[in-house]
Amino acid sequence: MYFKQSVKVFLFFVIAPIYLFYGQIGGDNTFDFVNLNTSPKIIALGDYVLSVIDDDLNNGICNPATINYLMNNNLVLNYTNYYADVMYGNIGYSFKVSDYQLVTSMQFIDYGSFTETNDFGQEIGHFSAGEYLFSVGSSTLVLDSLFSVGANVKFGYSSLYELSSSACLLDMGIVYNFRKKNLTASLLMKNLGYQIIPYYDNNREPLPFELVLGLSSKLKYMPLRWHFTLQHIETPDLNSSHMISNQFNDNSVGYSILRHFVLGAELLLHKNVNLLFGYNNRTRFEMIIEDRKGLIGFSCGFLLKIKRFSLMYSRASHHLSGPISSFGISTNLNRFE
Repeated sequence: MYFKQSVKVFLFFVIAPIYLFYGQIGGDNTFDFVNLNTSPKIIALGDYVLSVIDDDLNNGICNPATINYLMNNNLVLNYTNYYADVMYGNIGYSFKVSDYQLVTSMQFIDYGSFTETNDFGQEIGHFSAGEYLFSVGSSTLVLDSLFSVGANVKFGYSSLYELSSSACLLDMGIVYNFRKKNLTASLLMKNLGYQIIPYYDNNREPLPFELVLGLSSKLKYMPLRWHFTLQHIETPDLNSSHMISNQFNDNSVGYSILRHFVLGAELLLHKNVNLLFGYNNRTRFEMIIEDRKGLIGFSCGFLLKIKRFSLMYSRASHHLSGPISSFGISTNLNRFE
């Protein structure tokens, strides 16, 4: 009885949002930096991991439905050296208030320093640009603990030269545990919100809403955990009109479906050592050059636990100009008592 009710509830959360929201893809939104994943582990697994419930604080920042008591007093720091001297990262911490486990995070992106000149090219000063995202989230168990439901409330601030903007956003997630199948499924609605103060008066812009469905499972007889994600399911057709390659600018149903696929795998070599691999099909379809495909869309990394710390590293190929590297460190402050 509980199983049938649980499946109905999960299917409702999967299907209903598709008809309630209309999604817009890159370049049509403001505050797109909120989609930059700061976790090296998640980046290494293809940029999407939604269904793992463990002590990794990064999971709770990504999907609030995975927040749990194992994250209590955990601290995480992440840093990514992006393109053209741009860098971004975050700091996160989890603590308990009454019966609720809270996860907080402050994410930033620094676009660097720029030289300001006048109309004649004369240098008159310097300026910088950056954007910031503050979030707090929690979760709760429902329906005999089969479901975990969570929400992240976020506030974004953007400062670009003489322009600035702010926005409120909301993430809502749900995770269902198929206990007999050793399988977890999740649904995440990201970046529901409103631009409070636009860059220009009377010109509010849409935020980068996304609806994501994920599956994860650890194999019973192998040290392997796999992840499968469907990204942007609110937008069935992810074809880009500006794509040049005829090979991938195919509007068939098959190609449209494949663009949503993200695959990840963790090799659990030891309780202290994990190897990570990922593949994001949309990234590959959109960013490759026909005669120089390389490893665009592929990513890899590792997780290494040393005494009180967990060290994370990822390397992801988003463009032929070169891969990006991400670094992370986490610890539980209780271990220092």
